[in-house]
Amino acid sequence: MTILLGIIAIIVAGLSMATYIEGASHRRKPMLIKTADYTVVEDDVGRAFSTQGAAGAVVFSLPAAKVGMRFEFYVQETEELRIDPNGTETIALPSTGVQGAAGKYLTANAIGEFVVLECTTAGAWEAPTFGGTWTAEA
Repeated sequence: MTILLGIIAIIVAGLSMATYIEGASHRRKPMLIKTADYTVVEDDVGRAFSTQGAAGAVVFSLPAAKVGMRFEFYVQETEELRIDPNGTETIALPSTGVQGAAGKYLTANAIGEFVVLECTTAGAWEAPTFGGTWTAEA
């Protein structure tokens, strides 16, 4: 497990308000800012998501986990950011690397917390890089 402690750089560019984040992989990725629930789709692979401006909990519903998929999630408000796996798929708890129970979500709610999710085995998400405290649904 790698715990990355560092500065997350956010750059807002141009009138289109294209936002990028310097991710854990140190590559610029287009960031999608979501203030309401969002269903992540395959076309979003490689993207970073933020909750900047959210006035309540934001749930990100993941697509079916296919090998090679990767997403980043950043808590930027003191509101819950919840990541739901698809159906009965699993997400590893970042602090331990142990896969959670089937269909159970991950959650965090403090500004600055982040997690990178990668699929290395179909149906399961790993969290190789994270910051802050992430908890799994009981």
